[in-house]
Amino acid sequence: EKMKKQDFNFKTQILLSVMTVLFFGFYMSGAMATAPVSLLKGELPVPGSNVTADFLPTSLHGVLLENQGVKLVWQEDGDLALTFYDKETLWSSNTSGTGAVLYFMQNDGKLLIKDNNNNTIWSAGTSGGSKLWLQSNRNLVLQNSSNQTVWNTDTAMPPLGTDGVQRIEAVGDFEEFMVPYTNYQYMTIRTEGADGGMRDVKEAWGATRFKVKAGAGATIIGTYEIGTGDDQIPPGSFLRVVVGKKGDTRTGQTTAGCRGGGGTGVFVRRYDDPEWRLLQVAGGGGGAYSDCCTVKKEGRSAETGRDGGDGGGTSQYIDGGTNGGDGDVGGGLGLHDGYGGGVFEDDWGNPNPWPGGDSDPTILPMAEGFSESSGYKFGCARGGNQGTAGGGGGGYSGGGAGDPYFAGGGGGSYVNTEQMAVHNIVKVKNDRTTNTQDGYIEIEFSNVLPDGMIHFAYNTGKCVDVTGSNTSNGTNILSYTCHGTTNQKWYINTVDRTIRTQLNTGKCLDLTGGSISNGTNIQLWDCAVNDNQRWVYNGLYKTIHSARNAYKCIDAANGSAGGNVNIQLWDCQYTQPNQKWEIYGATTVSDVANKKHIVSVLAPGFAVHSHTGAESGSNIQLWTKDNIDTREQWYFDGLAIKMRDHQNLCIDLKSSSTSNGNNIQLYNCNGTNAQQWLYDGMTQSIRSVINQGKCMQIVKNTDGVYGKRSNVEIHDCNGSAEQQFLIQE
Repeated sequence: EKMKKQDFNFKTQILLSVMTVLFFGFYMSGAMATAPVSLLKGELPVPGSNVTADFLPTSLHGVLLENQGVKLVWQEDGDLALTFYDKETLWSSNTSGTGAVLYFMQNDGKLLIKDNNNNTIWSAGTSGGSKLWLQSNRNLVLQNSSNQTVWNTDTAMPPLGTDGVQRIEAVGDFEEFMVPYTNYQYMTIRTEGADGGMRDVKEAWGATRFKVKAGAGATIIGTYEIGTGDDQIPPGSFLRVVVGKKGDTRTGQTTAGCRGGGGTGVFVRRYDDPEWRLLQVAGGGGGAYSDCCTVKKEGRSAETGRDGGDGGGTSQYIDGGTNGGDGDVGGGLGLHDGYGGGVFEDDWGNPNPWPGGDSDPTILPMAEGFSESSGYKFGCARGGNQGTAGGGGGGYSGGGAGDPYFAGGGGGSYVNTEQMAVHNIVKVKNDRTTNTQDGYIEIEFSNVLPDGMIHFAYNTGKCVDVTGSNTSNGTNILSYTCHGTTNQKWYINTVDRTIRTQLNTGKCLDLTGGSISNGTNIQLWDCAVNDNQRWVYNGLYKTIHSARNAYKCIDAANGSAGGNVNIQLWDCQYTQPNQKWEIYGATTVSDVANKKHIVSVLAPGFAVHSHTGAESGSNIQLWTKDNIDTREQWYFDGLAIKMRDHQNLCIDLKSSSTSNGNNIQLYNCNGTNAQQWLYDGMTQSIRSVINQGKCMQIVKNTDGVYGKRSNVEIHDCNGSAEQQFLIQE
């Protein structure tokens, strides 16, 4: 009898509420309100009117809150859902088919859903709620009367950082970030496509017999305007990033092709646009091929244009994709051993061309591109391999797979200049490599456009200049009055350490004849990516060091930092103004003599430290940063890093070995290259003079984290946070 009475009262309550709303709604026709971004307890908005209520039955379903494309919807099926542009469900109460009434009661502030039997089937798990707020970051929060959050949907999109360069690594899935509300005017995005797979053929006992280079991923850089214009990126917009994974290294003594690398892409969804729009894509490199012994086919590097590169071979089945399509799958003699790369593919390159590529290549498909069940979540995917051909790289358009016994082509790249205001575009086709890497993205905010110029530090009105804008081999390089044209704009490739003119990124600063004699001319030449063309910008002294000899620097002839003079090579002199240069975006250190701490970027509360103090052979590791502890205080003397209070002891590469994982120690100073280091201001890494491609790297401690007691070792330079350090007081 009691249950029947409760059931009667519950149903009567619902009926009366509906009648009340209908009555007021009749006299308030035309008063339909836009959904608010927040609401107070007891004020659930009745859809289609300005009436509010403590509770809403499913007959009064509709949008309750709305903010920048995100909606809180009380659905007809009894589910409370948070949706994104009506296409994607971010969160729901999971009460579809059972929910009957949504409550946000004035008396107790509880947010809950009941079924037709008056049973609570979902709640926010707390009383005392005062306000329900749909935030601009897509998170729905319940706050109490003190504005403290007592419950949330945990759907907040993380904002991009505005402090320095934010690096986004490959995770095998897409990630999303919010463009922060900021006063910055520009956002620079660097996308690196992933390298293809390489061959590393092993002997039976594990030694390497030979290696075959993979195609490298492309480098694509663009600077976008922040603002509300049609061709700008508004604060509060959402970025979706897809970072390519490198192709696998194959080691077997057999005929084997390797996967292509994944393309790396960035997409934007403005708050006033329901579609994802492509900003830029860097294509992935093609996979290598070899047999056991003699046939070696290097993968082909990613293209800087929209179309994918062809795979190796002569058949009709190796073409790279065009206009956003997949590359061909390889073939010849009826064999289809490789897979072509493509923009939207699964992990093995199964075909899934970019829908709409011919009509609107900037739109990112939703269901096809990122269906949770389709296997296509990798977006700008790597091409595949199967047996005897290298796979094509992924990208804007896919690279073609190789014919049997050939390598794959690189994927295509793209920058959306059709819809967006993009400045300082840089596109680089990188050299093939055996040091294969996943792709990555770097994003930085600024109030000035990166000018791409190399200025004199003591006379910033003078810049490094390509004579007459001529890109012929042997063209002379000089200092000249800065005027901002392309012949004064450079791209410093932090991966291969080349300095490339933006007139043609296939042309590099080069030592004439490879000579390291004082006065050797510096010229423009086809990029061959050898030590004649590799340089390191030293952030301690603003000097640019040659890979041929780290003690030789780029120099303005005749000691002049003022006139239009020749650029040459000379012995490094760290106090001379004619060897000091300013490069936008580089990390530099002022007052070097008074800087004493080397602090990990990944573990910023910890500094490089001598484990047993002033003792030769002491291990170098991280320890809690302390302004008193002398075991972590250093003095920078040229390229040597000495213990500040015991300058007879230097940071040393044990046994001068650059093998990955070799230990770094404190040792009696002896002036050898094992104790000479370059602080790379472009990457914040500390490079060994023995091999400038080797960097200090921290590793996880015995607790499995980066921090106190993390060892410092030498490893191949890879630009990761484990290899980044700041020089501080």
